[in-house]
Amino acid sequence: MKSNYNDIIDIIITLFEDEEIINNIAISGSIVPYLVTERESLEYHSDFYILVKNKKIEMVRRKIKELTKEYEFDFFSDSKKYSKEDYGFKIKYQGTVVGFFPYSLIDNNLTIKTYAINKDGTKIKLKRKLIPTISKSSVIRLIKFGKSKLRIMSPEFILVDKETREQQPGNPTSETIHLLNKISDESVLKVVRESVSNAEVKITTKETNDNNIILIVILSTLVILLFVVAYICFKK
Repeated sequence: MKSNYNDIIDIIITLFEDEEIINNIAISGSIVPYLVTERESLEYHSDFYILVKNKKIEMVRRKIKELTKEYEFDFFSDSKKYSKEDYGFKIKYQGTVVGFFPYSLIDNNLTIKTYAINKDGTKIKLKRKLIPTISKSSVIRLIKFGKSKLRIMSPEFILVDKETREQQPGNPTSETIHLLNKISDESVLKVVRESVSNAEVKITTKETNDNNIILIVILSTLVILLFVVAYICFKK
């Protein structure tokens, strides 16, 4: 699969047009080491996602929806549509899927919420990950991006995340891991590994609201049919 580096850069540049958005997000995923080193990536980054301050997720959602009117952003998935809870939303740009997921960092406790929907759209999996005893400086950095500054999740956090999660075939590549190791601080890595090893993960699977609507429609249709049958029998 061809590189989507330029598409990711286009997305970030577009987000820079809104100061409120760019000040309340942090870029994450295997694209991070390339952003830090200002090096063009030749790989396809299927794990590109953006963390949004929990208190600002609704504002960012509204503004991204506004951007879809002007840019080729396809706002195709929203956790609020499928459940009563806010675990973020997803857009697609030129074939690149971007997840916008809420996070909070309070009293050195990092909480990240994400979601996934099964293939037939009937169930939604809500994931809440709590990483304790971790400082902001260990997980969030400010880097140069053109003439501006960009908030990212730290290379150390990305590397540890790759170490602890199931990796998709070819993602991250050996080059990405090499870059992450090269730019990561060993002392910070040690701290992040310790905190992530004590993480608490809660996963809740629910039927989607869409699935409930279908069930309601079916039941309503059956009720109407019963009334019709009862009316016909009564007339006889």
